[in-house]
Amino acid sequence: MRIDLPPAFSKNRLKPIKRLFFASILTLACPAHAEINVAFYSGQSFVDNGDLSLNQGKTNLNFNDVSWNDKSFEAPIFYGARIGYWLDSAPNWGFSVDYAHLKNYLEYDKNAFISGTNANGDSVNSVEPITDHIQNFNMSHGVNTLTFNGQYRWFPSGKRDNSLLGRMQLYSGLGAGFSVPHVEALIRGVQTYEYQAGAGPVINGMLGVNYDLISFLSGFAEYKLTYVNVEDSLKGGGTISTETVNHQLIFGLAAHF
Repeated sequence: MRIDLPPAFSKNRLKPIKRLFFASILTLACPAHAEINVAFYSGQSFVDNGDLSLNQGKTNLNFNDVSWNDKSFEAPIFYGARIGYWLDSAPNWGFSVDYAHLKNYLEYDKNAFISGTNANGDSVNSVEPITDHIQNFNMSHGVNTLTFNGQYRWFPSGKRDNSLLGRMQLYSGLGAGFSVPHVEALIRGVQTYEYQAGAGPVINGMLGVNYDLISFLSGFAEYKLTYVNVEDSLKGGGTISTETVNHQLIFGLAAHF
């Protein structure tokens, strides 16, 4: 079920999702004798081509294999934060809560194979300019994913110590969650500009390496794959929906407690 957020949500940016994220810190910090880490990261995201659907009035169109841009280093940049907890009784295993400010921009100035019915109720089944139907669509203030992940790590030297190899840990993870995209759409003169909750599910996986720099601080590099399925509501009625696959090469710092 979709929940349209009130105007105050846009003014206060992502306060509810941030509160949930930082509340997770308290939850993870409760167990004793466990390793807790707080990480912040940024990097480069790449978005695969995919289909886009538009339903608005008589319009019922599918745009085949459209292209997306990530603009990872343009404001607001792509960034993320993660709270992790590693079990004391089984230190190879842990879980984390991850927030990522991904961005997806539709390359609407290109042509695409479009099928369905247009605003006049006429059948469409040809290659046409996307701008004939969609003047703008992006989620530049973030697809904003929140996922809950299970993780596993390896110690190449067999243990974690201050030796060159002992400072290194390899890790992987798999999780699921939800998104709160900021929808920015201009379709047939009607603009939608708002955050929306309940837009669809998120699944992600990660593979990385962590290296201890000093006793409480480490650096990490990671490949992360995120699948996002969103169905965004449009002002005046209708929806615009898509499935995006985001590849991320990220680098960050983590503090350990």
